[in-house]
Amino acid sequence: MLSYFKLNDPFRLVPLLLLAFLFKLPVFFNLIQYAEVTHWFVIGEAMQGGSMYTNIWDGLAPFSASIYQAFTWLFGRSIIMLYVLGTLLTFIQAAIINNFSIRAKIFENNTYLPAFVYVLFTSSHPAFFTLSPTLMGLTFVLLGLGNLLSHVEFRAKQDIQIVMIGLYLGSSTLFYFPYIVVIPISLILLAFFTNTLLRRYFLLLFSNFFPIISAFLYYWIISDHPGYFIYNFIKTWNFNAYYPNIGWGLGVIILFIPLLFFVVGLLSFGNQRRLTNYQSRVVQFFFFLGVFLMSMLLIENPITHYSLVVYLVISTFVAVHFISLFKRTLYIILLNLFIIVGPFVSLWSATHNWFPQFDIKAPSLESNKAYQSIIKNKSIMVLGSAKDLYTEAKLAGPFYDWGLSKDFFAHLDYYDNIVFLHKQLRHAKPQVIIDLENIWPTIEKQLPLIAKEYYQVQSNVWVRRP
Repeated sequence: MLSYFKLNDPFRLVPLLLLAFLFKLPVFFNLIQYAEVTHWFVIGEAMQGGSMYTNIWDGLAPFSASIYQAFTWLFGRSIIMLYVLGTLLTFIQAAIINNFSIRAKIFENNTYLPAFVYVLFTSSHPAFFTLSPTLMGLTFVLLGLGNLLSHVEFRAKQDIQIVMIGLYLGSSTLFYFPYIVVIPISLILLAFFTNTLLRRYFLLLFSNFFPIISAFLYYWIISDHPGYFIYNFIKTWNFNAYYPNIGWGLGVIILFIPLLFFVVGLLSFGNQRRLTNYQSRVVQFFFFLGVFLMSMLLIENPITHYSLVVYLVISTFVAVHFISLFKRTLYIILLNLFIIVGPFVSLWSATHNWFPQFDIKAPSLESNKAYQSIIKNKSIMVLGSAKDLYTEAKLAGPFYDWGLSKDFFAHLDYYDNIVFLHKQLRHAKPQVIIDLENIWPTIEKQLPLIAKEYYQVQSNVWVRRP
């Protein structure tokens, strides 16, 4: 298998597309859904009747929210389509990786091994080929990385390359905000590995922040208030911490196969005698990139399964250098067996929950089970932190992320807040309101006419009168 993809033949991508789906069969036959997926579906459905940050208070990036809006309109809450489209995207990313590795002469020979190895690594865990914000943003990081490597490799530097690097990396943050760390990383790598003119650093900074500034101006225009975009999206401490961090133990298990090749590959570079000076610099480039990308973990809240997909790119390039060392037939056969069977076993273990002690689920209140029969297939407004209630219900009103909403409800004596709440309740008309924070008495006092439209059916639950 490895020998087949060592050839420089673009048609090798055709069977690779088929393999990209075959390697992921354990998940297609045993669908699993992590809690964050419901979050994306809820936002996508709500986007069909409102806009982010103004009508939906949540920190999901704007481009990702728009993708989920189109997704839920076309496929509803289809888990399998989330995997299918994610698999197609990983294949496209594999082609991008292979294209810039050939164009920038990263390896000794032009080969399609980077695409093959990347497809294998993304097949080692369901989170790596789910259509997540991290995966979508990674596509633009790869496009920016390709232009950055071209700028490192070619002597004839061009301003257009710098502009495209900035636009790609800036756009990636509008899919997943923690990619903001890639912007200073790109400046550091340019300083380390090129003799770029000072003028181009300013050009890179401008093009980096142009997509973000454009998004800010867009949401300012449609909402007539600049605070929504800043408070919901840019302030990193507002990131939804409803779901727990996966922890180092689970993180290492999820990344075990890519990490193993990364570590062994780094240890093998003493035997890489035929690397040119430029290729050795590229190895250093990816090593420093991997180290700097660890800073993403500092601003991610929480760190989820999907957060780890970015590190597959670094592992892919180190692994391909490692694989190129093997010349003997027996070693190549053993390597073929391990690199193909390893991700399959890893995916199978995740699909069948071989490590239940590391199983991460969304926190939920025991009392939430009592609400399920009332809220199923209804539009609801939850006053409190219980996103799991939206698993079989739709969002009504903007108050989805309680971390962003609780300060608003703590100041219902402000006139502007009461006017805003009245407008939202009139517009959204939630069929069920669940009050987990004892806010309803204040609403009854401030908005008596709205309160009369609802009657209490059980503790904390008010249903709209027919």
